[in-house]
Amino acid sequence: MAELHGMTTPQSHLKHVLNNYLSIWNGNLSLLDSTFSPTVTLHADRFPSANGGSEAFNITTREQFRAFVLRSRTGWDKYEFKIHAWTGHENHIAVRWKLDAVMGANFTILPTTLKQGDPVTYNGTDFLILNQYTGLIEELNVAQDLITLFHNLGLTGVTV
Repeated sequence: MAELHGMTTPQSHLKHVLNNYLSIWNGNLSLLDSTFSPTVTLHADRFPSANGGSEAFNITTREQFRAFVLRSRTGWDKYEFKIHAWTGHENHIAVRWKLDAVMGANFTILPTTLKQGDPVTYNGTDFLILNQYTGLIEELNVAQDLITLFHNLGLTGVTV
């Protein structure tokens, strides 16, 4: 990979992209345009819907990803991702993360037995593929420990 965005080494660019990615999930949406391709694609596990059943994610644009991040952050008093470990090579980044969150009063994404102020944590691994010419994220592959999340939310069953 050649020099990108003024970064002197590919590894430093990967770290820069990863830091932006984490900052976006932590609420700094102003970094979306400088981090994601306009045609970013997200591949993720199906997620239970608030109305029963489950839904697949169909995200193929940066604006759809922005809406996904906003929806994911809704209903929490705290929503903070931390990196456990990461590695990068050429135009690929793999990151193991942990979410530290605190339940808010208006959490409606999933049913829960938790109350406002209750902590929630779970982890996952994301695999990012960057466009080799622009250095922007063009594909996201997200694997979350959803069973742990559901357990931590107090769910006893999930309808798929």
